[in-house]
Amino acid sequence: MPALSWGKGVAEDLLEGRGSPPLRRWVVFCLCAVLFICSQFYRVSNAIIAPQLQRDLGLSPESLGLLTALFFYTFALVQLPLGPCLDRIGARRSMAALTIVGSVGAWIFASARALEGAALGRVLLGAGMAANLMGSMKLFTTWFSPREFATLSGLIIALGTVGNMVAATPLALLVEAFGWRWSFATIGGFTALLAILFYVLVREGPYGISRQEEMAPSLGEMARTLLGRREYWIISLSTFLRYGIFVAIQGLWVGPYLMEVVGLSAVQAGNLLLILNVGLIIGSPLSGWISDRVLSSRKKVVMAGLVGMALSLLVLAMGWASGNTPLLAGVLFTFGLSSGAGIVMYAHIKELMPGAMTGVALTGVNLFTMLGGGFFLHLMGWALERLSGGGPVGPEAYRAAFLIGVAGLVVAFSLYIRTREEYP
Repeated sequence: MPALSWGKGVAEDLLEGRGSPPLRRWVVFCLCAVLFICSQFYRVSNAIIAPQLQRDLGLSPESLGLLTALFFYTFALVQLPLGPCLDRIGARRSMAALTIVGSVGAWIFASARALEGAALGRVLLGAGMAANLMGSMKLFTTWFSPREFATLSGLIIALGTVGNMVAATPLALLVEAFGWRWSFATIGGFTALLAILFYVLVREGPYGISRQEEMAPSLGEMARTLLGRREYWIISLSTFLRYGIFVAIQGLWVGPYLMEVVGLSAVQAGNLLLILNVGLIIGSPLSGWISDRVLSSRKKVVMAGLVGMALSLLVLAMGWASGNTPLLAGVLFTFGLSSGAGIVMYAHIKELMPGAMTGVALTGVNLFTMLGGGFFLHLMGWALERLSGGGPVGPEAYRAAFLIGVAGLVVAFSLYIRTREEYP
């Protein structure tokens, strides 16, 4: 393949699809990671601004849970048309167009005066961010080798966790200085600029051509193949439970818990959320690397992660670490570290399906992943409101809500032990 042109700049070579594959594929990876950072930020940002949202929009705990969950419900529904779009029209156009939709959602959310306006903003944000992880994984199948897939998937999750971190202490400081409305309006503008840059620089594969030469089967054939696999249903139900419980804790309810029960300030709670996300940053690529290079197994890594999540959430639920900040930080770090193994589920389903339907296989699982996020965010909000009787939410209510999560993780482990795998 031709080297970078000496008479032109690197940017021009990238625009025209030239340049050495090692350089171009890492440019693609970095741009995918930045878009996924935005997705992660928007997913969990309500955890830090929850008190302001409840005050300014007049939200109850159940309404706050529903508002946060709308992102995940919409995200999940978009997975249905997204898979065929990724396989047939490509990840580049799908990701860029939807990200623009997300930027509009951020502006609407920032200007909302009641639940209805904020809900519309969250719906558009959910739709807008729906392609940024699955589209990235689709691009990885054309730019990288199969034995790098789990490692790269874990690495992008780790980098995407920067969005979670920005939604913790940095967002708390930004909101303290300028307010949540101005903050989200500005971030929405940045998101629109990223979408344009991604569309200009990214191609579907080396020279714009995918390595896969086989024609994608019809939608009916893809649906029959996917839905007819027992492993698809087990992996999907397991990720529904695993991710739903994780994001309900990390994306919303651990923030109010730390402030209302443990008695921490917003910035102190943000610091502990940062520690949780550091665990996720380490755990995601580490899990992928162990799966790819050490154990040569997807199943074992996922099951170990489910055990770690269940045990750390049990400690949090029972309040065994609430009076000891270093121990509490360690529990949250372990929860984040263990949850990183969940990304290996995508490598697991990818290897069980034909290469020409990678997009459908990934989004088919991601549909359940994001439905789980919405379901458990709403369920825990509903439980907290009912258990508190409409008054202040106390430690007993949080204990019951978190124990729901522990039970769900036990069920996920019991399901996943029944899967089989086909490691490449």
